[in-house]
Amino acid sequence: MLAYLVRRLLISVPLLLGILCLSFLMLKLAPGEPTVIQQDLQARATGAQRETLRQLYGLDKPIYVQFWNWISRVVRLDFGRSYMPDGRRVMDKIAERIPITLGLNILELILIFSVAVPLGILSASRQHSGFDKATTIFVFVGFATPRCGT
Repeated sequence: MLAYLVRRLLISVPLLLGILCLSFLMLKLAPGEPTVIQQDLQARATGAQRETLRQLYGLDKPIYVQFWNWISRVVRLDFGRSYMPDGRRVMDKIAERIPITLGLNILELILIFSVAVPLGILSASRQHSGFDKATTIFVFVGFATPRCGT
């Protein structure tokens, strides 16, 4: 059991590193950068101000230095400040939204356990019946339907 646990932990290290690399790459590939966003908010921004912002955010450094700085901040849960005009810490914004997110997730779990599980049990106990076929089609259509906003 201990060998299995150690093996799983060793596998999780490259997996975590891969996830972090992909996250960083996705941020880098997204159009625009903070300097452009902030200049769009201020109509009279100049090229010199853009370069100052690039230096402030470390965007003038090589990509591997940016990645290392980003990883060190993520490990400390320091996500910086919002690019929006309020300039609040991102961690504060996340913390104020966690109760709503948890509430929605708990509500979703209650709905799943109160509706989906009994329907699954009913469908399994009446195998190959019309009800079983109807719920199977309903589930497949539900999985195949694209979700908006996610």
